Amino acid sequence: MTDPAVPLGSEEGTFATSPVVNSVYETILSAVHEGRLLPGERISDSALAEQLGVSRTPVREALQRLRDIGIVEASASRFTRIAMISPQQTADAMTVWLALYGAVITEVVPRSGEVVAAAMTVDHHRFLDALAGLDVQKMAEANADFFNHLVSLSRNPALQKGITSVVHQIQLGGQHLPAFIDVRALAESQAALVKAVASDDPAAALEALAMIAHIEVPLSETE
Repeated sequence: MTDPAVPLGSEEGTFATSPVVNSVYETILSAVHEGRLLPGERISDSALAEQLGVSRTPVREALQRLRDIGIVEASASRFTRIAMISPQQTADAMTVWLALYGAVITEVVPRSGEVVAAAMTVDHHRFLDALAGLDVQKMAEANADFFNHLVSLSRNPALQKGITSVVHQIQLGGQHLPAFIDVRALAESQAALVKAVASDDPAAALEALAMIAHIEVPLSETE
């Protein structure tokens, strides 16, 4: 294949907590998704606290939040490290994301309208531009922003939190798959979803989502 792997999910993932914890959480998460912290790499709360100029308490809280969404894993008195997410775990998380995003579509698309569709169109074009240049990082960012427009409109906090719990696993696992996914099919599903949102048509939006469901997550080099 010739297409780079790109995360398929999206969200913002910041819930009620202190601004310092939020800042530390987002800083670590960005480092993970940008490849500055790699799966299996050990991390130290004291080292992070010194690096970020904060106390160890908000760092520990941020790391616990990252553990809750599966991005950090720890063994008592042994290590804290960036999670190593297998291709199968990525595929499993994708199955959950598809189900939850379908619920978002059912709730949100009937009241989303052209303004939301316009914002999604901007991110879709960012994705296409990044695809043309095979810029994996920009593709991932545009894709995440694209799908988050609908998630951010949900009035169901439990649904938003559920998506948050799997989307980062998909993003992290998607960076380390043994083969590439079909990103052109992802681009086609984005285009179809924009049209459905502009028309306030949840049925058509669910059909666009079904296109993503047919994108295979490779479990081995031969897939």
